Amino acid sequence: MTNKQFPYCESAADLSKEQWRQLPPATVAYQQWSAVAQPPETEVRGVYDDHALYLQFQVFEVAPVIRHRQDGAPVYEDSCVEFFFQPLPAEDARYFNFELNAAGMLLLEIGEPGKERNRIAVANAGQRFGIRSEVGLWEPVGGRMYWELYLRIPFTFVQEWFPTFRAIPGTVMRGNFYKCGDLTPEPHYLSWSPVQSDVPNFHRPDSFGMIMFGGRQTTVSRLLSR
Repeated sequence: MTNKQFPYCESAADLSKEQWRQLPPATVAYQQWSAVAQPPETEVRGVYDDHALYLQFQVFEVAPVIRHRQDGAPVYEDSCVEFFFQPLPAEDARYFNFELNAAGMLLLEIGEPGKERNRIAVANAGQRFGIRSEVGLWEPVGGRMYWELYLRIPFTFVQEWFPTFRAIPGTVMRGNFYKCGDLTPEPHYLSWSPVQSDVPNFHRPDSFGMIMFGGRQTTVSRLLSR
């Protein structure tokens, strides 16, 4: 099973771009259901503190497609990154799906296998989830264009739906990271953990990988000092 551990960081909300870049990424590179010669290279980095999980998506895509400019829209048609996760996989099959296009518009749902998903409407979603996106960025070393997106998932939000959830060292969730673009010039479907499906379908918790909260001894400061 694919697995990823996120380190603890007391100052997670204040990490600089340079500090983010030094964190080990999860690579979203498993391609299926399409055969794009050069799909957008995508990496995800994450840390947590006592209040939230923080994610940074970095996508090497020269001209991201942005059609949708409202939360709740089908952003998966655009250049889109996604995070699906089960907070309590051992006792509750439900999972969240956070889907965001390069403009930071959010489609948020909760569901469980074999049942219809429910849309979650959040007022001021960008502020609530600390969503920030930047397009047209340039990487001088590789000479490539890319875009970035930042997402903050407060643990208080998770506990609204999963009251017994606790983000403490050793907590294990299950989830997957995705990059897609259904209506882009080159439709593509990339995942961190391979998806067991013959047709495009990211809603497969049985294919989720393991996501762990690291111990206080595995802090960002220790990782950056290596």
